Amino acid sequence: MGVSDVGIIGVGKDTYNSDLAGMINGRILPWVEDVEADGYPVWTDYSAVQRSTYFLDRQGMLIYQFNITTLDPDEPNDYQYLINLILDYRAYNGPSIIRVTEDFLSIQSAIESASDGDIILVDPGTYLGQINFLDKNVTLASLIYSGYDQNDLAKTILDGNGQGPIVTFNDGQDQSAILLGFIIKNGSASQSGGGILIEDASPTIDRNIIHNNHAGSCGGTGGGIAVQGESYPHIFGNVIHDNIVSGECDCICYYGGGVYVDTTSWPVLGGSVTLGNTFYNNSADYGTELFRDHDEDTTNWTPIYAHHNTFEDCPPDSYNVYPINGWDLENCHTLDITIDIVNDDQPLAENFYLYPNFPNPFNPLTNIRFTLEASNTVLLNIYDLNGRLVKKNRLKLDSGTHMIQWDAGQFPNGIYLIKLQSGVNTQIQKAILVK
Repeated sequence: MGVSDVGIIGVGKDTYNSDLAGMINGRILPWVEDVEADGYPVWTDYSAVQRSTYFLDRQGMLIYQFNITTLDPDEPNDYQYLINLILDYRAYNGPSIIRVTEDFLSIQSAIESASDGDIILVDPGTYLGQINFLDKNVTLASLIYSGYDQNDLAKTILDGNGQGPIVTFNDGQDQSAILLGFIIKNGSASQSGGGILIEDASPTIDRNIIHNNHAGSCGGTGGGIAVQGESYPHIFGNVIHDNIVSGECDCICYYGGGVYVDTTSWPVLGGSVTLGNTFYNNSADYGTELFRDHDEDTTNWTPIYAHHNTFEDCPPDSYNVYPINGWDLENCHTLDITIDIVNDDQPLAENFYLYPNFPNPFNPLTNIRFTLEASNTVLLNIYDLNGRLVKKNRLKLDSGTHMIQWDAGQFPNGIYLIKLQSGVNTQIQKAILVK
């Protein structure tokens, strides 16, 4: 049983009881009918009583019991207390539970001390720098793992600080190496995998927000995630947006804004409504959302399984997913941008939002609209796909919604990136100039 499967329950005695004296606020908890005559160990070995919960070790021996009606399942502290009990006793004579920042101040030091099968739980906060899973098959998880509050996802941030891939798997890990429940942003790789680099490894990437990462110099691949070598990762339930592959060379050589997969790798992306990933506003020369490297002839290609993923348009076109016959995109979904904005960390955490420009595509005028929740000084800059700055605006503005018109008449056709920045926080939208 996984931690996310655990709820607060009680054990009834002899017959089903809808409620019992002593419950918190007269609450009715789900009681399990557990008849003594059936000979269950809690009755025959431990003289079980109503309202008690029992922890047994891996050999079936009792190690702890307590009265569960002292806990309120709707109270976060009580819920977290029970989750921690479960995790601690899970580690009894088995894999360890390692906590950052209680046991280690840094995530990397926790990984270095961990053994296969361990769980590393990370407190909410922002963690700067790079993480390498080394040769470990461990679970690295934010407190979303506890199942209590999905909003914990927006509180636990891995920030690459522009120094390289944020998370690296490159030493043969399998699907039991799990990355779960983080915001992964501001990575910058010179070649591949701005947010996550997977090379000769097969981890599980589960329910993360991967955004505002960059890959590329003179050519580049995988702004959000790059999958290379003999790799077979599972990529489930992530939101992957506003990642960029660009560089200084004037070439068509920047691929896979969201996810890049090379010729020898075989990931699984999505698979059901709950496992599907969401892709939007990623940028590259080809495969803005998904790119699969390939030989010249792909006629008899077996496509990569990518069911129930969400795109700005469903089905996506060959510019967004390339080559289109390299991916099995059955049961895709169309993005509801309102829902995704609410779920993203940007508007809540950074107090501003950059809307898609309109019209888009445009010739040569487009309107750039953004909202500030407080008076602020912002940079509104526009770049070409090679990363060159083509327009710079420094604006001191009051709170509210603002609109600026950009005249691109002097610039050539192509894709441009509109970047709104306040301090270290940024948002990016893609603009397409067609004359």
